[in-house]
Amino acid sequence: MYTCTICGYKGLEMESYGKDYPSREVCSCCGFQFGEDDDKGISHDGWRESWIEKGCPFWYIPDCPENWNVEKQLKEIGVVYKKSDVIKNSCPVCEFDGLFEPAYDEEYGYPSDDICPCCGFQFGLDDYPNKNKGIQKWRENWIRGGFLWYSKNRVQPNWSATEQLILLTKIKN
Repeated sequence: MYTCTICGYKGLEMESYGKDYPSREVCSCCGFQFGEDDDKGISHDGWRESWIEKGCPFWYIPDCPENWNVEKQLKEIGVVYKKSDVIKNSCPVCEFDGLFEPAYDEEYGYPSDDICPCCGFQFGLDDYPNKNKGIQKWRENWIRGGFLWYSKNRVQPNWSATEQLILLTKIKN
């Protein structure tokens, strides 16, 4: 196994850059494809920064190691990172803290049109015509429905509906 030079994941099947050509392998952890993404002018540092800003989502969940520790993984390649320091975007419905962008624009309140991968709420659609009522109703239905994860390809490792609901209760009270 080889180590990804971008995120430090020790699960690559080939060396990223062989003697004659790049491997074209996609890192299961950060999603960078060697020889493709860099051919498009994307720097390793730029990809890493973008990946960290998104909260370091594991790109291909089936390969995610049990008890994966991204802080330790990045430290092994000399990158200091504390997951607690990352400002993430929380869903106002289920409090999932991993949206790619804020649900609503801070300045004007415009919805992002994004869909929460956890509860499936679409900002700008499911909150129309009354934002607060839409959020409350969706949350109630999501809880009654058994907290089902909406986006099967973005399920977070070690995700717990109970922990998320505790967080939701603390924030909403």
